[in-house]
Amino acid sequence: MTDLELDETTLRTVIEAAPCAMILVDDTGSIALVNRATENLFGYDRNRLLGQPIEILVPETARDAHQSHRQMFSSLPDSRPMGNTRDLMARHRDGTAIPVEVGLNPIQTPDGMFVLSAIIDLTERKRAEQRIAEQAQRLADVNVQLEAMAATDSLTSLWNRRAVLDPLGFQMECALRNGRPLSVLILDVDHFKPYNDHFGHLAGDEVLQKFAKTLLEMARRSDYVARLGGEEFGAVLPETDQLGAVRLGERFRTGIEAVAWPKRSITASIGATTAHFTNKRLRPTSGWRSKLMIDADRALYYAKEHGRNRVIHSQDIPQQT
Repeated sequence: MTDLELDETTLRTVIEAAPCAMILVDDTGSIALVNRATENLFGYDRNRLLGQPIEILVPETARDAHQSHRQMFSSLPDSRPMGNTRDLMARHRDGTAIPVEVGLNPIQTPDGMFVLSAIIDLTERKRAEQRIAEQAQRLADVNVQLEAMAATDSLTSLWNRRAVLDPLGFQMECALRNGRPLSVLILDVDHFKPYNDHFGHLAGDEVLQKFAKTLLEMARRSDYVARLGGEEFGAVLPETDQLGAVRLGERFRTGIEAVAWPKRSITASIGATTAHFTNKRLRPTSGWRSKLMIDADRALYYAKEHGRNRVIHSQDIPQQT
């Protein structure tokens, strides 16, 4: 046995024993040698593959491009180890596509150059990646739902107090940057505790839900409406000055008063306040946000102490001497 014969025998033995599909292709692109793993992966008997162009194992839509790449590789051969190329698709005998990773190694012989292809089936890896991606998406969806639940009042579906403070801070920055006013309303259902005590909690919940629905229907698209807690609601009014805040407060007040309430009439007391930043070099702080809420709350209590069912702006509260 000559050295060449020994090398060929050794090569065939190594290829046959390889755990992944191994295909030897000659310089014309024809399959010269395959192993058992190739038969198992592609569903072909090796005798059916020998002498066939390697493109028989490539999806039809990619065959022209593959042939061009193969010819380019033949003219400038270089090893291409596993992991150094993008994932590819191969074609099973039944026509189904198989995700694969391909490593190429040129072999120069007295009979010309051959290319030894090592092919790894990525089907299970892709399925695992898909399962992981689906689980990650489900987790992301759950997190979005949890965030929405954490920011939403469960009874009225309005934003809760914590959630509305974020847009209030953002709108303060916009008001400062653009030199525009920003107003806040705080609304309180008048005499709600006696109503709740007399008609029961279910009837009280119905009032709060209808109250919230009325606010949403009458608010502008740019307004942020929230339930601050109990029978107290709030609204952030971007680009709204003192006059606009009072007008919108009156719109809320009269709209609530006009609703056909099931047990008895319901009214609301409303406190308003407005900030107008003129020094653009200032930066809003959490203290400014708290002050807006405090001023609106102070106006609300003034409205409640002076007859209820009215709108009072913090600027209209008489200064104590």
